[in-house]
Amino acid sequence: MSALRDEIRAILREEIAALRNEAGGTPPARELVRITSGADLTRFAQDLLQRAAEPGFAERVTRGDLVFDLAAPMTAAAPAFAAQPIVTGPQRTAPNRLDKSLITERDINALVGSARSLRISPSSRLTPLARDEARRRGIRIERDKT
Repeated sequence: MSALRDEIRAILREEIAALRNEAGGTPPARELVRITSGADLTRFAQDLLQRAAEPGFAERVTRGDLVFDLAAPMTAAAPAFAAQPIVTGPQRTAPNRLDKSLITERDINALVGSARSLRISPSSRLTPLARDEARRRGIRIERDKT
């Protein structure tokens, strides 16, 4: 039961923060970061790890109360190699697909642990628990158009 309460609290925190931002609430604190080399990036990451030990720092970043901006954004005159992504991830795989009329939490749990998206037919319906489990695991639901 406490896990459910924790999940509800997390959702409420996110929604309240979004409402504050929309309603012109307290703007997030901004920190300028100057990253011009790999060494700067490494120092920034090391600084973040040290600051994560401070009480409330990780929560402020997670909630969006503290955001980081680049001190000198790249201009259009930047070299061509700058168009390459800074961080690359693993190759994307095709989304999992379920062709069922009713998708349950059990179906979501049966997906491979690394699944990040699920494609369903337009007529498929998700149970509330299935939707919650997909959200908890960070799985994006995509509906086919046909």
